[in-house]
Amino acid sequence: MGSLPGHLVPGSIFLILGLWWMYSAWLRYFVCRQRRRPYYVTTLFPCHCCGARVARIPLEAFFVLFGTTLGILIELIAGFNRVVDPKTGATSFYEGANNLQHFSMYLMFFLVGLITLLTHYNFPLPKNFDVAAGCLAFTAEALLFYFHGHARDAVEILIHVFLVLAICATVICGVFELIQQEKQVHATLMRAYFTVIQGAWFYTTGFFLYSPFHEHYQQSKDPDEHRTSMLIAYYFSIHMAVTLFILLALAIPAYYASKRQHQTIDFAEYGNFSMINNDEDEEMEKLNGTTTIQ
Repeated sequence: MGSLPGHLVPGSIFLILGLWWMYSAWLRYFVCRQRRRPYYVTTLFPCHCCGARVARIPLEAFFVLFGTTLGILIELIAGFNRVVDPKTGATSFYEGANNLQHFSMYLMFFLVGLITLLTHYNFPLPKNFDVAAGCLAFTAEALLFYFHGHARDAVEILIHVFLVLAICATVICGVFELIQQEKQVHATLMRAYFTVIQGAWFYTTGFFLYSPFHEHYQQSKDPDEHRTSMLIAYYFSIHMAVTLFILLALAIPAYYASKRQHQTIDFAEYGNFSMINNDEDEEMEKLNGTTTIQ
């Protein structure tokens, strides 16, 4: 990841997944309300926009497998080194430490994609095992990036600290998804929220450190590191605000989509349940903990 493209690849994966989770979690929430069914938790969401046949295909799992495979290949190829000893002529091969760290991150998420695929095709894994695997993958990512910033200047360390905080928040949200007695949408939305922040922060880090539009930060002389550190915290808080706005904005199309497609969404869990009169809302309030949407 020691380049702009190296940050944009994982950033794009996290952004796409996070935005998809936001929209899909809202959609499932509204559909569950309309059907008077409790919200339920999964890592995989069906692609409902193209009909039932497409919804049966685990596109999200295939996207994760493709993206992580691409990342693994990039890191292994970019990190490959061949060294010839000038005295003995002996040749040695090794992978760069940075690239091995990134490889292991992609590998963990590749396994999550594989587990999600197995779950989709009814392999007898424990319930919500895909969510647990996702928590483990994000935990591994946090561990890797915590040590990724060591022995660097203060500004780069701070950038990685904010990334680790976002990753840890994602793990906490995943744990809450698992331990809830009555499943609620809040933890899923927050998991998506912090995943989007991760993706956006990868982009910000890439352009901050390796932007093609100005001198690389590592090669520049920062006249005021303290001010830069304060601005980085400001940038992160702006990321949080913008992501929250996006989260709220995606609720609008999800709500109207739920009105049009309530018979086809999440069919694997609920089948073709018919709509129930919205006037009788007490059970739905208990299950979802919100006010009635008219």
